[in-house]
Amino acid sequence: MKHSKVLFLGIVTMSVLTGCARSSGGITPTPSYLEKVQTKKIAAGEVENTTGAEQVAPPSQGIVYVEALQNDSRLKSEQTDLASKFSDVEKVKLTADSLLIKDYLHYVFGELLNVNYILGEQLNNSKAQVTLNLQDPLSKRKLFSLSEQMLQERNIVIRFQDGIYYIHQTEGGIANNLVYGYGANPEDVPNTANEIIQLAPFKAGMQTPLANTIRQLTNVNAQPMFEQHAIMFKGKRNDIVKALEFMQLVDQPAFRNRSIGMYKSSFVPVDQLSKLLQDLMKQEGISVSINATTEQAISIVPLERINTMVFFTNNKDFLKRATFWAKKLDQPADGNQEQYFVFVPEFARAVDLGTSLQNLLVGNSSEPLGSSTSASSQNQQIQNNKQSNKRQAPSNISVQTEGMKMVVDERSNSLIFKTTGDAYRNLLPMIKRLDIMPKQIMLEVMIAEVSLTDEFKQGVEFALTNMGATTVGGFNLQSNSSGLTYALSGTTGKLAVNLLQTNNYVNVLSRPTLAVRDGVEATISVGDRIPVVGEIITDTTVGSRSSVDYLETGIDLKVTPTVNAKGVVVMEIAQEISNQADGTGAEGNPIVFERSLQTEVIAADGQTIMLGGLISENSTLGDKTVPFFSTIPLFGKLFDSTNNNKTKTELVVLVTPRIIGSTAEWESVYEQFKQGLNELKLPETTKNAVQ
Repeated sequence: MKHSKVLFLGIVTMSVLTGCARSSGGITPTPSYLEKVQTKKIAAGEVENTTGAEQVAPPSQGIVYVEALQNDSRLKSEQTDLASKFSDVEKVKLTADSLLIKDYLHYVFGELLNVNYILGEQLNNSKAQVTLNLQDPLSKRKLFSLSEQMLQERNIVIRFQDGIYYIHQTEGGIANNLVYGYGANPEDVPNTANEIIQLAPFKAGMQTPLANTIRQLTNVNAQPMFEQHAIMFKGKRNDIVKALEFMQLVDQPAFRNRSIGMYKSSFVPVDQLSKLLQDLMKQEGISVSINATTEQAISIVPLERINTMVFFTNNKDFLKRATFWAKKLDQPADGNQEQYFVFVPEFARAVDLGTSLQNLLVGNSSEPLGSSTSASSQNQQIQNNKQSNKRQAPSNISVQTEGMKMVVDERSNSLIFKTTGDAYRNLLPMIKRLDIMPKQIMLEVMIAEVSLTDEFKQGVEFALTNMGATTVGGFNLQSNSSGLTYALSGTTGKLAVNLLQTNNYVNVLSRPTLAVRDGVEATISVGDRIPVVGEIITDTTVGSRSSVDYLETGIDLKVTPTVNAKGVVVMEIAQEISNQADGTGAEGNPIVFERSLQTEVIAADGQTIMLGGLISENSTLGDKTVPFFSTIPLFGKLFDSTNNNKTKTELVVLVTPRIIGSTAEWESVYEQFKQGLNELKLPETTKNAVQ
């Protein structure tokens, strides 16, 4: 019976109307466990997150994050993962019975996959046959992978270049068409039936024995690459995926689950305390190492500079036990024996703490600290330093009472006590209560001179009340408060600033912005020095001699803000503006016109306080005549004009305090500064005036 070859080929094309999107095939390294910590900070709002490309704002705690060099492996993945070029949605059905290899390739690559391809000469002459019977439809991607694997078993390789698939027999029958991949995740391995060389980087440190272990457990050839801090795998895809899964299991920080604690010593130096703790816990059967390897149950790292110990252990109970004994051992010696104690403030200045403790320990009868630079006298000392033009080395300050001696060391910013342990133990809670983070106040000030014409003819207060604002104090007759202060309510401070900035009758003299510490005086001085005749000495021999002095004119603003516990700002404001007037005085010296105010006001955080009411009037008399014609009787007045002008101006000062209690609040202030000092926005939220 004569047998004939029967060929039955059927194809069923199905369209799946879904919006599936597939990956571009690029390799994206998995973030390390350290990056996950940063991601949590971004989610918590500690780091600013921007849309689009993720950008992490540089932290302000002394560390700067630098973008690492990226491994560009996307192009490699597109070249090697050939199966990803075909659709995973469109499906086909294929059946072949004893089909020549060349006919199979023509039908699959030419009609089903519809790609450009070239067959090698050996394949055209090959008598090899293919038999397939696939009952279920499969995607084009799966068809390519299946065909590639079948060809790989026959030592036939597929190479893609310039949009063309080259299909040919390997030389010598050896499949030497290697595919390369990069990444430590299974999805990073190229989807191919060829031999793969995969470079997998370590995350938690180089582990050389891992290569030997993988070679014993899998059919993958693993070689460590020390310079690349990675391991290289060679083998089939399934074997490499298993090797990567095992690598992820062991590529973890050796002590990732350790409990870490910190203890700050108050009485005993940490070097002594750590040794006492080591001897004591050794008797309990808990091994302790100091600045050594982590093989012991507890590892202690003393930080002598900040007098702190750091504990590392795998057992939380051991950490609690170490903390318990540390508190028991960190005690001053009993009895009346005097000892030395050093307290290093975390936030405050040691000299400020020394000033407060001096008044507490010895009372008002004691002498003041000699070189203290407390907040109240800080600015005066700055002026003295400028005049002397010398930098004085900080001196040690001492206060001595019965049973206690205290020395303030400005160089190391520390307080040194010589007293008994009981006395220091009783004093320490008070010192810690005083050692708090001082607040800062951002002051936005506008000093303007308003010409009282048009809408300002009845004063600035009247112009603001017409816009819906209400004022407290000043000329508000319905108010019982006194002074020249306008506390704006019912409108925002931004409204008043815009009115003063955009009006032609307003001359903004100065608009400084500065930050000042709570309780410290901030001073702004801008102006000129006018030479005037000083002392005149008459000598019968050489005649008269005179000296030249300089008169300071311009703007002088002093603000001392203080923040109370309720978040209300009390400001002592002293404003002085002086300028040279027309005419001359004695000895030909210029006449100086001076306006000043001094007051103490209360404002909420972000509330705008206006100081006004300093109105001045300037009269000018002008006479313009035409020579000769103005002297003609009767008609002379036609050639003579007299002009008498009177101008009124009001000095207005707007002050807006903004409390900055933490470092995180500086971010919003920094964003405003980037827009320019002249565009700093006053708070939009209206705060009620504090009566």
